Amino acid sequence: MPSVILPAHNEAELLEVNLRCLLAGLRDDIEVWVACNGCTDDTAAIARRFAPRVGVLELETPSKVAALNAADQVTQSFPRVYLDADVEVSGDSMNRVVGALERGAIAAEPWPRLDTRGASWIVRAYYAAWQGLHGSRPGAVGSGLYGLSQAGRARFAEFPALIADDGYVRAHFGPGEIEWVEGASSRVRTPKRLADLIRIKTRSRLGNLELEARHPELWAKKRASGGGLAHKAGGVPLRLWPALCVYFPLQLWIRRRAQRWSGRLGQYRWERDASSRSEPGRMA
Repeated sequence: MPSVILPAHNEAELLEVNLRCLLAGLRDDIEVWVACNGCTDDTAAIARRFAPRVGVLELETPSKVAALNAADQVTQSFPRVYLDADVEVSGDSMNRVVGALERGAIAAEPWPRLDTRGASWIVRAYYAAWQGLHGSRPGAVGSGLYGLSQAGRARFAEFPALIADDGYVRAHFGPGEIEWVEGASSRVRTPKRLADLIRIKTRSRLGNLELEARHPELWAKKRASGGGLAHKAGGVPLRLWPALCVYFPLQLWIRRRAQRWSGRLGQYRWERDASSRSEPGRMA
């Protein structure tokens, strides 16, 4: 029996919308677990509204990796899909991802759709440049979920206490080992405000720095498969060049902010985007 695992920390604004979207058309044999961790809102109560179709775990500690590991202990079935609770994916897309794993893929993901509706012009410019630089290459833009076969999951033990848990997982797979499933997509809501963009991109950059420091062999594999920025910039369409003037200064700001935090990781508290959670919307 395939499983879908959603680690959720204070996701009351989006969880109901995202679960309804996921469950509509989802195969009956796919079990769904919401691993609530350190929640101080109604996340767990909302998840229980979908019982018995959805199983609910509650952990006192606000830790995504603890939630992932706890859910892994509860479900022993494969294939297994790990889905961020703030990402919207339809039942049909999830069926396609699971189907790819059942047909032999060791890892699989949908194609991400970045939703910039309601975002400020500077946030839209940032993501336009980001997609111009990275978005045409599968895996460069995170889809908010990844699926693993039993063989794929066996490549690592427990999820380690890292900020970049998804980067850690993806680094275990070489070029061509992650199948990007045609016809499957996920809706990734971008921040609406510049301050929120800076926060989540600092977290992402800090996660990479931590991964590089603690698992240099995995980081080397990840970097080797990424390609150089100069090469990517050469392929950006002329119409996006003005957006690059926004992108590169912001990236420098984010890099410096992450480097300041990297020397005091023990004091860092997970930064998240509040602006994209205010208006859930619907997937087109």
